[in-house]
Amino acid sequence: MRLQNQTLVAFLILVTTIGNSQSRENKTSVNFSTETTKLENAIGWQQNDKTGKWIENNNVIDDKECPSYWISHISQNFQWIQFKTIKKNDLNYHVFLYEKLGGEYKYKNIREDWQTDKKTFFFILTEEQYTDLKTKINLQDGENIILTSKMTGNITDRYQILGGEHLYNEENLLAKITSVIDKPDYSESCFALNSQITDAKEVLRFRLPEGCYSAEKYLNSKYFEVNLSEFKKILIE
Repeated sequence: MRLQNQTLVAFLILVTTIGNSQSRENKTSVNFSTETTKLENAIGWQQNDKTGKWIENNNVIDDKECPSYWISHISQNFQWIQFKTIKKNDLNYHVFLYEKLGGEYKYKNIREDWQTDKKTFFFILTEEQYTDLKTKINLQDGENIILTSKMTGNITDRYQILGGEHLYNEENLLAKITSVIDKPDYSESCFALNSQITDAKEVLRFRLPEGCYSAEKYLNSKYFEVNLSEFKKILIE
């Protein structure tokens, strides 16, 4: 009888162990399905409040001539911009990507030892939003185009030395993007653009995605400008 009880206990332990065991499975990988060339040049224009003059800078918006060492202090700057597409949960998303210079002070309290870093930002549009964007850009009617999204974020090279999830690479960018698609932010960001014909030229004006309060407010006096044909090169057909 004692032997039978021991055998029964051993059998129950084995069944319980098998029932609770779990194999290790990686999450299904998601990759960019298409991508465009990168737009690397656009003129940043801002009207100086004191003089009323328009100030021109390459790839940065500032009200004075901006030296290279100061670019990382200005929020509206970029190294390149691009669109990529991704499919998640059987839905297509269009990802507006841009790399910019940023930074922070090592000693924040006394604002000393500024350390520059690179960040890749993403602003995700649904298929419907993206189609609407292309339609409105082609109208060239001078009306502001305001796109909103709660699916935004960035990765930075600031902590790359730590390795792993801190590496500044496409794998971690994709991980961040898919995470935000599954769980969007609470607040919205806005991407403001304006397609128009000015001085017989077809141009596209825009600001990098930002808080919705300032996006449209500043589009009249602080914006990037590029030939419309150049901007269309980064739009995936």
